[in-house]
Amino acid sequence: MRFCIIGAGACGLAVAKTFAERGIPFDCFEALADVGGIWNPESPHVVYGSTYLNSSKRLSRYPDFHFPEEWAHYVSRAQAQDYLRAYATEFGLYPLISFNKRVNSAERTEQGWRVTIEGESAPRLYAGLIVANGHHWEPNVPSYPGHFDGEVLHSHDVKSKEQLKGKRVLVVGAGNSAVDILSDAALDDSARAVHSMRRTYYFFPKTVFGKPTDVFIDYTSRIPLPRSLMRLFYRFGMRVVVGPHHRFGLERPDHDLFEAHPTACNTYLDHIIHGRITVKPGIERLDGKRVVFTDGSEEEIDLLVWATGFKPSFPFIDSSYILDEQGRSKLFIHTFHRELDDLFVVGLFEPAEGGVWQIADYQARVIASFIKAEETDPKRAAWFRALKARAHPDIGHGIRWKDTPWHKFEIQHYRFRRYMKRLLRRFGVQAGESVEPRLMQIEGAAAGADAKLKLAS
Repeated sequence: MRFCIIGAGACGLAVAKTFAERGIPFDCFEALADVGGIWNPESPHVVYGSTYLNSSKRLSRYPDFHFPEEWAHYVSRAQAQDYLRAYATEFGLYPLISFNKRVNSAERTEQGWRVTIEGESAPRLYAGLIVANGHHWEPNVPSYPGHFDGEVLHSHDVKSKEQLKGKRVLVVGAGNSAVDILSDAALDDSARAVHSMRRTYYFFPKTVFGKPTDVFIDYTSRIPLPRSLMRLFYRFGMRVVVGPHHRFGLERPDHDLFEAHPTACNTYLDHIIHGRITVKPGIERLDGKRVVFTDGSEEEIDLLVWATGFKPSFPFIDSSYILDEQGRSKLFIHTFHRELDDLFVVGLFEPAEGGVWQIADYQARVIASFIKAEETDPKRAAWFRALKARAHPDIGHGIRWKDTPWHKFEIQHYRFRRYMKRLLRRFGVQAGESVEPRLMQIEGAAAGADAKLKLAS
């Protein structure tokens, strides 16, 4: 029997490519007409037009497919989609994906997973299900007392800076989408940018000593020192490179560094010190077009933008397979169901630094290794089955995250990656490839679906 992959975004592509290489039969269903997920400009959930990856090329790329050398450290939305299309083209994935096919439901039966596709009368039966539909597409919208009479959008629905022009814009939230939107509003002389945060976060520069910050942290994470000492080193570095929060008129964070997801940006603090962004605390209530904040101050606002993140959503399956009652992942390394051997999830995590795509590639390879072990190596399959049922490896920074929706899926890129490499080594020859696979490099600055590609090693 075949396996069913739901989604052909960045995570689904990694699974499809890995399964094809390992000879695992599958069908991959994509609701849209092209690959890319939230990076596909035709998607209703496409990211904000001015978005750049928050992670560097080095820690965003698939392990066996490099970005062009001439591209900058942080790539744009358009470049990200070009890269994903080129990846799908190079590895021959387009013919393997069923486009414009939305999965309506997936039910587990004694015979396997019964999957219903929109527009098809008969369900299809599969040996296993790989969920790769992403979790950055269903907005999380807070509720406050009162009523706002102006325009209200979630950051999910802000697609262009044109939507901000000439407006008094209030952005609520402190993630990367928030600072991207604030930056565009701040640079528009006809607009006014106001920022509201319930708590202050750490705002990282995107480079340290000329290197991308996530690469710097990735390198230093390998130093054999206690993590408490490393966090002291990072705090000292933040103090030197950025300075204390009060210098920018910001409250001191109510948490230690890495207890909450840091925000990577170069422009936000610059806009504050130039008076282009007005910072406010949390909202107390809404009153017509007035917004009243917890410090008693008020602002007249035309456009209220909730940059308050997203909720994981699996509309085609009973979410209790994946999440507990508090909305946290029930899965082993956010990937494997602990009791069932035929349900897998890819991409359900938030790296504190580094990108999702690279980790998704490792997830795909561990999933494929387990499936192949079930076929040919019962001993290794039994070892892994016992491991995923009970193990809770430390794949974070070794500290407790803030108990907020944003941090329910937080991981540390280097530790998560290293742990999955160890799993692949334990699978041995059943992994079917080396832990560090071949590397491919795109030639030319404009790498579309028809780009030339070259094997680098």
